[in-house]
Amino acid sequence: MSSTELITEISENQVIYRKSFDVSNELLFEVWSSPDHLKEWWGPDGFTLTVISFDFRNGGIFEFVMHGPDGHDYKNKIQFLKIEKPRLISYKHIGNGDGDEDVNFLSEIVFEPTNQGNGTNLTMVQVFSSKDELERVNQKYGAIEGGKQHVGNLAKYLETFTKAV
Repeated sequence: MSSTELITEISENQVIYRKSFDVSNELLFEVWSSPDHLKEWWGPDGFTLTVISFDFRNGGIFEFVMHGPDGHDYKNKIQFLKIEKPRLISYKHIGNGDGDEDVNFLSEIVFEPTNQGNGTNLTMVQVFSSKDELERVNQKYGAIEGGKQHVGNLAKYLETFTKAV
């Protein structure tokens, strides 16, 4: 897998995104686990992020608002389920924080050193309650394309960030 290639697989109720990055596990994990970094890249193209709260620990909550290019604000709330620095971040998207759970899914982000040891293979898996639910969320929100853009924006940010460091 080259660092410019994003592989997306859809299997029943799961979407799997795979991409290699030319940065260490530690740096990639940091960019996924720091609100200062997240606000620079999180979300699909054209979105910006406001962090309301960020409690990065097992059971902790991350509340945020995604400001869409359409002018709408989308409140989101996730709960971290399992964090293993610098290898794994697992969380559950639990709606908008106001009781609306229109979008509810599990995500697991795995960071593995490449065979050469100088980069990181990223695997992001989103698991929905059913195939129908994945199709509904994809049709309503463009979830699969949004996931691709999300990983693409991470790559763009890393290019800029690593050049500045």
